Amino acid sequence: MPRIVKPAEERKAEIIEAAMNLFITQGYEATTVNDVIAAVGISKGAFYHHFTAKEDLLAAIARQHVLQTAADAQSVLEDPTLDSFARLKRFLELARKRKENESLRIMRTFETLFRVDNVPLFHRIHTTMIEVVKPVLTRIITEGVAEQTFNTPSPEWAADTILLLGASNREAVAAIFTATGEAEREAAIAELAERMRFTAITIDRILGLPDGSLDACNDDFLRALSTGSQCLHATAAE
Repeated sequence: MPRIVKPAEERKAEIIEAAMNLFITQGYEATTVNDVIAAVGISKGAFYHHFTAKEDLLAAIARQHVLQTAADAQSVLEDPTLDSFARLKRFLELARKRKENESLRIMRTFETLFRVDNVPLFHRIHTTMIEVVKPVLTRIITEGVAEQTFNTPSPEWAADTILLLGASNREAVAAIFTATGEAEREAAIAELAERMRFTAITIDRILGLPDGSLDACNDDFLRALSTGSQCLHATAAE
């Protein structure tokens, strides 16, 4: 069979798609680079032309995920009927809704980031996501300062701090993944909910808003998180 030569970006997208499907179906840890190469039907040289390691695939998938969230936010940014506060709330809701709707796929793909020995990889992926989301959040905050809705000396630094606050909940999320029983899982989810409420109040204060202005989380999001973690445990036990 003659070798099929595809444009570089098309081939790269094909590799990312195959990796994501494998991570979802059999888990990140159980998937090897050779599995991805076999799924795409390419040579090792072709793979390493685009990626240097399996971790690069995870970073690419994370970037793809947040790019879609940013694309979803365009309609919010361009809606003339919304003020900056409404834009911010809607943007946060869109990001949360995407996680809620794709909770099992996201958990299956990224659960490795919450393992004790994978803290550096977690921060690498989180940095990748910040690079995409920060400009959107900075724009919303800048508009809010101009409208005198938000009160912060630096919209860019405020966006940085808000995004880093999300990473501070890593251990609370990890506790849900590692819970060994229903009671332990429910306790971990309750702690995450409290931490998210605290995070929301912190964001309110960064932006000069009254406490309770922003929603921390909702029951649907926590339920999706609980269901997703239960499914992961069930799959691991098979």
